[in-house]
Order: sequence, then structure tokens, then C-alpha cells
Amino acid sequence: MSDGVRVWAVDESDCLREIEPSKLDYEERIENWICNNVSVLVPDDSALMVIGRQVITSSGGRIDLLCMNGDGDLVVVELKRDKTAREITA
Repeated sequence: MSDGVRVWAVDESDCLREIEPSKLDYEERIENWICNNVSVLVPDDSALMVIGRQVITSSGGRIDLLCMNGDGDLVVVELKRDKTAREITA
């Protein structure tokens, strides 16, 4: 059983070609993509609005994206590019 995801592309000769996996270098790029198109998080992009980026908390940590939904509830979006300790996401 594979523990990874395989991605394929159709090349110019109409054949499948496996694409080598690569990591995104910068969390900031993902943050920008989400801010520009919040619908990747929820089906209806009008239901979620980004109200802060890299918001410093009272404990000295940072929230990657602070959002508000249509009901006025706050939504915290924490982005991770790699494996992260449970304490950080908890």
C-alpha cells in the first residue's frame, strides 16, 4: 500500500506521464492563494471573509488567517506545509 499520492498529466502525445511530487516552498504562497480565492475552503466564497493575516495572539503565537463566516463566527485557518506536532494544531 502506498503512503503517498501520485499525480499524472496527459502529455502532448496523449499519454499519461507521472508528475514528480514537490513541496511548496513558502507557506505565504498558500496564504495568498487562499486570500485570493477563499472558496477553496468553503463552497460559497461569500460565506467566509478573511479579516486578518498573521494575527498575533495574546499568548504570543500567530494565526495564519483569521476569518469570519456569514453568522459572524470567527474561523481560524492554520496552514502547514509539512508534518506538524499535535501541540501546535491543538
